Amino acid sequence: MAGPKLNVVFVHGWSVTNTDTYGELPRRLAKEAEGRGFELSVRDLWLGRYISFHDEVRLKDVSRAMEAAVRRDLADLLDAGERFVVITHSTGGPVARDWWLRFYAEPRKADRCPMSHLVMLAPANFGSALAQLGKSRVSRLKSWFQDVEPGQGVLDWLELGSPEAWELNHKWITGRFGAAAADNVFPFVLTGQTIDRAFYDNLNSYTGELGSDGVVRVAAANLQSTYLKLVQAPLPVGSKPKKRAAGSPLEIKGRIRHSESAPLRVIAGASHSGKKLGVMRSVDDAQDSKQGRELVRAIFDCVSVNTSAQYAALDRRFADETAAVQAAERVEIQDRLLRDRTFIHDRATQVIFRVTDTEGHPVNDFDLVLTGADDDPNLLPAGFFRDRQRNSRSGNTLTYYFNHDVMTGCPAVVHKGKEVREAQPGIEELGLRILPRPDAGFVRYVPASIRASEKIFEAILRANQTTMVEIVLRRVVSEGVFRLGRGTREVDFKNAQPGGSIE
Repeated sequence: MAGPKLNVVFVHGWSVTNTDTYGELPRRLAKEAEGRGFELSVRDLWLGRYISFHDEVRLKDVSRAMEAAVRRDLADLLDAGERFVVITHSTGGPVARDWWLRFYAEPRKADRCPMSHLVMLAPANFGSALAQLGKSRVSRLKSWFQDVEPGQGVLDWLELGSPEAWELNHKWITGRFGAAAADNVFPFVLTGQTIDRAFYDNLNSYTGELGSDGVVRVAAANLQSTYLKLVQAPLPVGSKPKKRAAGSPLEIKGRIRHSESAPLRVIAGASHSGKKLGVMRSVDDAQDSKQGRELVRAIFDCVSVNTSAQYAALDRRFADETAAVQAAERVEIQDRLLRDRTFIHDRATQVIFRVTDTEGHPVNDFDLVLTGADDDPNLLPAGFFRDRQRNSRSGNTLTYYFNHDVMTGCPAVVHKGKEVREAQPGIEELGLRILPRPDAGFVRYVPASIRASEKIFEAILRANQTTMVEIVLRRVVSEGVFRLGRGTREVDFKNAQPGGSIE
């Protein structure tokens, strides 16, 4: 007797040149479905036949192509009132989320979204550090594009801190869409954190970045995320620019927002791509084969969810399983000819800072300094910092990548009875200072800061997650911008002084 019917749609998108995008995974799922109580129907969805190779095509164009493809290629399912599961890889995750938002979540159509489950494999939900390299260099990385040159428009979206990714994820966190119960769509993230050393590029350290699968960071794949807004307090009216202006404090505006919980499962031994370790390409189609068993089981766990209670229960179970995988993979020993190399895979945190002023203008020139106890930047733990990247199109956006375990403290790391790293004390408070420019003239900015506190620490430093921090600085306009004079006498304004602020 056949079980419940399950329509599974594999999305083929960016950099796809043949039909084996997902390797043997579709066949493996089909073989195991009956034993798991499903009647499985596998379909393929092609988004515009490689249109994403062209520079003018942006991610929102691909999501429009997805809606057209759904209406065209899945018309029989829609006419029958049936829904489908979408499985994506890499860039396909943001595409499917953008499609979901644009065509079903924001308009709040009478028809519910035809997608019932969204299973994302190694999705670049918050982008990838590799995207900033530029398309000619990125296309040569075998770990991602398999020698296919990507289009610049989609690559722009994927760059860390892009305005397009910020918009999508801000809406996700603040509840515009994403609640499983609201649209009756259940999203999941399945990703790895293993570096396939065969794909390591010696000229680009991002391909071996700890806390990632060689392309996408776990924290950038995870949908569980946070948003907070810091607004600079007003300055005293009439204050004049000084070489070392004291500035005014930053204050938390509104409440700290946490996204709806979306199950994250880190798959053991999985990298981004490749037939040996790739999260999907390494799956063997032999039924119940060990190669791919963990991923296949996780996918069936996802598509078996039908209620909010089941969704929450799987979220808790995936969190426990992810913790077990990350503990087991904590230490990696690479055998070398002269000397073995030890890698400690600590959990990571990604923080995206975006700085604007009170008029909505981007502030592109600034220094941002993190502080620890006593507001001292020198009291941050050694080794906490992993990477910083400024978005090339939006200079007011900086993405920081931190070692979460070093920042928060952790016991000594022991491998095979040998201590490979001593215990890390960590910190309990976090703050920041921002030194913006221009800091003199008729329109200027003054320094801003928020004192180190446990509240900021807990909001920003969340393991395996991304936090979006929006900072709004006071745009200080001086009274000298506009003055009324008396009489008709000619006046030379070349040496006019700004004067005090009029805020």
